[in-house]
Amino acid sequence: MPHKLLLILSLLLSAIAVYPQSPTPTPKPEEVEKLKKASLEFLKETSAEVGRMRSIENRISFSAELASLLWFHDANEAKAMYALAITDLKQLLMELDAQMNAATMPLDDEYMGISPLLGGYGRSPAERKLRIAMSVRQQMALGLAEHDAEQAYAFFYDTGIIISNEKFRKETEQQDKYFEFQLLKTIADTSAAKAASLGALSLKDGVNSNHIEILKKIHAKDAEKGIEFGQAVFSALKSKKSRDEMSPYIFSTLLKFGSESLAASRKPSGKKPVYTQTELRDIADLFAQILLDSENTESVFSAELYIDEIEKYSPARAAQIRSKVGAKSLSMGIGTGGSNMNRPPNRNAMKVSVNSVNAVGVEDTAETAAALREAAEKKMMDAVEKLGKPLPKDERDKVIAETRKIISQTPGKDKKIVALSMLAAHVARLGDKELADEVMRDAEQLVNPQPKNYRDFMMTWMLASGYANANPTKAFPLLEGSIGRVNETLAAFVKVAEFMDVNEEMISDGEVQVGAFGGSMLRGITRDLGIANATLMSLARADFAKTKALTNTFDRVEVRVLAKMLVLRSILDEKKPAKIEGGDGDIEVETAIR
Repeated sequence: MPHKLLLILSLLLSAIAVYPQSPTPTPKPEEVEKLKKASLEFLKETSAEVGRMRSIENRISFSAELASLLWFHDANEAKAMYALAITDLKQLLMELDAQMNAATMPLDDEYMGISPLLGGYGRSPAERKLRIAMSVRQQMALGLAEHDAEQAYAFFYDTGIIISNEKFRKETEQQDKYFEFQLLKTIADTSAAKAASLGALSLKDGVNSNHIEILKKIHAKDAEKGIEFGQAVFSALKSKKSRDEMSPYIFSTLLKFGSESLAASRKPSGKKPVYTQTELRDIADLFAQILLDSENTESVFSAELYIDEIEKYSPARAAQIRSKVGAKSLSMGIGTGGSNMNRPPNRNAMKVSVNSVNAVGVEDTAETAAALREAAEKKMMDAVEKLGKPLPKDERDKVIAETRKIISQTPGKDKKIVALSMLAAHVARLGDKELADEVMRDAEQLVNPQPKNYRDFMMTWMLASGYANANPTKAFPLLEGSIGRVNETLAAFVKVAEFMDVNEEMISDGEVQVGAFGGSMLRGITRDLGIANATLMSLARADFAKTKALTNTFDRVEVRVLAKMLVLRSILDEKKPAKIEGGDGDIEVETAIR
């Protein structure tokens, strides 16, 4: 992605990024329900604001995201929101396709001297718009797949056939082949049965590595459906098309996964394997036969890499491969005093060579420094985690004092702020609010009160995140002041972007095309910034009205709506995020941003 675009996106991200600290206590059920009810009202308000956005691509993207969140709580209303967004997208695709087919559409050749941000040289405005709309289509398909796999698949294909422009349709078909697997992987996370049936349809063009990844996902979720899809994959492997075009890597990957699955099944409470011993032997036989039938010299020698895998299930075939490789080597004079120029690299010799170099004792200062930093960080985190255990007050105070000392000696301001914030949160939960504020003041000393650059802003939001868990009342004014300052910077960046974006690829109708970049930028932002969930949840529980008010302090509508989406996702999204062990509990995050 071009540097100009990265600058804009980084600022948009940093404008709403906050960092998680220690987990907050579990709220009472009635508090959870009250917060959800308030959030659903907030969602409706946000939906109305989305409807007033000028960019149709943004309206469609944000509406689909809101529908995805609403689905967890009111599926019927969410379906209605999706239906409207889908109708709007189809209408947009038809209009742009018609414009592309119009013979009078000019190309923007006058802009040949200016580097495009998203499109290419010589493309018509309609084609650039259509590319953005197709990216929105992908985003919507992924969101819908989390709730209704069949509808998502139908939507994906129904909107694909709208494109009648021959040139653009060929390009789209190639992109769709790759995206289809992304869609199947998303479906596999929610429904193994539907992923298995839809995945079987995608095998008509042969097997590739994506099918193996989907097989792993399905089998992990539902062993029976994994076995069912595994049989479909093996049947496809037997086809002539697969045998002619298949990379040995595919067979090798499938055989390894099958072996691992079989070994795991033999453990107590192990699930049924995707393939039996007999079926793995059949796969090994087929794999070996393909290697033996090949007359390609490179394929013959690469067969050596797979002999051990094949021998485990089919010793006779492995012996045949060894014999063929040996005969080929003799015919080329390898191993008999002839030229070694065509011999495959000797991996063992390469390992010896590398080990010999390492044995010389050359000091790697970078690695040494990294190891020292890692040890210091571990010591720091271990000290913080001690506070999660019941301790007498005297011993606890001693641990807190020692922890603060360790943190002060740890390199890296960002790490110090995170550690101090975690420490303050622990102390606050122990009931000592004054000491928690004192610890947070240590963190505050590390932050520029007048942030000027990206790093300054990130430090400020990290500090606010710490206060959100230790003392939320101090987090709100800190965030409000930061947002006020970043509004000026955002306005300047967008102004510069508009100056450069002569083709209106990134900024259209005065709004940054948030929902279009990379096919799923909007989903990527709201998912990847799930790292902010713990902090946003703390703020929302402390004072939901103030949290809502914070989102309204952003001047730009697309950033304002993004901030609201993050708050709504932290409360309404019922998909279970990944967990990071730490402290006296688990910190729930989706992706750690570094």
